[in-house]
Amino acid sequence: MLTTSIVVAAAVGASAYFGSNNIRELARSDAAVRRASGNESIKRESELLASNIAAAAAIPLAQQAYGEVAPLVAAKMREYPRIQWVVVGTPTGDVIAASDGAPKLDFQDFAETRTKPGLVERTQVAPDRPEWVYGTAIRLGEGVVGQLRMGVSTADLEAELAAALAAADQRASESTRTVWLVAIALLAIGVVVAALLGISTARPLRLLAVQADRIAQGSLDQRVPAERRDEIGLLARNFNFMADRLGQLMVEQAQKVSMERELALARSVQQGMLPPPELVQHGHLKIVGFCEPASTCGGDWWTYRRLTGGRLLMVIGDATGHGVHSAILAGTARGAVEALAEVDEKLLVPEQVLKSIDAAIRNVGEHSLLMTAFAAVFDSNTGVVQYANAGQNFPYVMRMKQARTLGDSSIIAASGNPLGDRMVPLDIRRGTMQLAPGDLFVAFTDGLVERQAASGKLFGDRRLRSIFAGKQVPADPSALTSLREEVKTAVETFAGGTVSQDDITFVLCQFDPPVASGARSRAEAG
Repeated sequence: MLTTSIVVAAAVGASAYFGSNNIRELARSDAAVRRASGNESIKRESELLASNIAAAAAIPLAQQAYGEVAPLVAAKMREYPRIQWVVVGTPTGDVIAASDGAPKLDFQDFAETRTKPGLVERTQVAPDRPEWVYGTAIRLGEGVVGQLRMGVSTADLEAELAAALAAADQRASESTRTVWLVAIALLAIGVVVAALLGISTARPLRLLAVQADRIAQGSLDQRVPAERRDEIGLLARNFNFMADRLGQLMVEQAQKVSMERELALARSVQQGMLPPPELVQHGHLKIVGFCEPASTCGGDWWTYRRLTGGRLLMVIGDATGHGVHSAILAGTARGAVEALAEVDEKLLVPEQVLKSIDAAIRNVGEHSLLMTAFAAVFDSNTGVVQYANAGQNFPYVMRMKQARTLGDSSIIAASGNPLGDRMVPLDIRRGTMQLAPGDLFVAFTDGLVERQAASGKLFGDRRLRSIFAGKQVPADPSALTSLREEVKTAVETFAGGTVSQDDITFVLCQFDPPVASGARSRAEAG
């Protein structure tokens, strides 16, 4: 009977061994899938970056304005940390611009890119190094005006995968230790049972050992009989529970990894739909914004679109709640704006834009999924603003005073009801206003002014306006970006590290035409 007890303990140990190996194998398989997916994503991103840099450098190269190429390359490298170096050369192989750390190149590789427009090729520096070289021809029209080589590193992906594998090994080791503790306990029980019951217990123990070996080999659906009310029955029930938990943990782990991957992809897609963080200048208009979801995905969004005649369309919206369902509603609304723009630019008037969003989301999901939105068309030549509001927080205008200092605020009190409500008739409030030179237009969602501190106090409109009031805004384009960062810092400091309960979005748009000193003085005096 002692032999039987040892066999039982060995079976449990084997189960621990194979279970640990299964966990490690699943982690390695997942790492392989993530490596393939990540490398493919980096490849697509790098090819797109190479094409974008080539397209941006084409005109300076064609005009022999070589001095404009190096700043363009430096800007792209700051924006994308994975780029290690960039070299731009002439069709004959002369180097025009090369970033720090770039190798010496003769541009004799990637010959096929010079004959196939749009082709981006790549090669790995060495099999054991996570470094790649991408190459493409720089074209303007049908002619080749230069060549591009770009070094890209995937070291961050490899580091992430290595950390994931290390964590999986640690979990497997902890699981093994736990099961071995169970094995020791089972062995002790077996010795006691062997001493008390003797030969009468040999048959059920042999059956337990056989079934345990099957589970250890991966048949987690196998169960041992647990009808006995003695120690053998208790051992069988504990073993069945362990098999159940192992199966559940393996399923839960796979589901968790899949869900995290899907949510990360969804966040990446949604962030890609938002305007870039850099300041945009259109005529005499400067616009910059910020959007941060409260969870992985959010219902806040904003967009802009350049129109003919120096005009610019800006839309900001807030779907009910936050999370995946709100992100889907926000994506539908943004798609409605883009679809309207593709049909006819003349339709991009504020009221029609909000009506199109309402039509797109009215029959999506339950009627409780609503959206507030504000749309405005700015004329960069005259400063005239046409706007329409559907339940969004009232925007306001900070008036420019002397020495380019912001003064009083004017609230645009046009409300309307939220979009997408099938129970209430659509009510959109619209209007027109005039911006003076230097005036700052501020639009935002409720998540900004309703951001809570640890005490439960709200950030509020008054505190937001106090950030702008008395603020000097130089003509330097970076001034508006700095003002955005100041708002973000003020909100984060006020929140004191508390978890945000709602998405936060705000947009700053300044009408800033050149004004003669005499004309500005008269405008400030008025």
